[in-house]
Amino acid sequence: MNLSPANARELLDRAESTTRGAAHFSFAWLCYIALCSGGAVAAVGLAYANVTGVSPLPAWLAAGLWITVGVAFIAGATSLSPPTRRGFNSRWTLFIILWVALWSVVSFLNSHFTLGHGTALAAGFMVLAVLGPLWEIIALRRVAK
Repeated sequence: MNLSPANARELLDRAESTTRGAAHFSFAWLCYIALCSGGAVAAVGLAYANVTGVSPLPAWLAAGLWITVGVAFIAGATSLSPPTRRGFNSRWTLFIILWVALWSVVSFLNSHFTLGHGTALAAGFMVLAVLGPLWEIIALRRVAK
């Protein structure tokens, strides 16, 4: 297959633009999803414990496990991820702040939870788990175009 220099350049440019977005998605967002999962487990588990009168220890242990896994893998994920696009730190900081706010509600106000409160907070964690990575994907696609 003989290519002219112009055709070869065009193919290289197209290949670069095709892989640019996927190559710069930070794996830290997968760890963020684990943090949000831990928050959702805690919210529902603590609400269930309040309503039924059972020990909240299993909810704390399960949530703690998810959060520990998320925190432990954030360092590894960020070191293995390709360089991130401009704006990642702002998006990451915003979503960590939102997670801390929800986690604070779960941690400090859980003795007043009903199942409705737990479910609503779990839904809040789920929204964060979806919106953070989605915003990153949208930002990467804008840059790639």
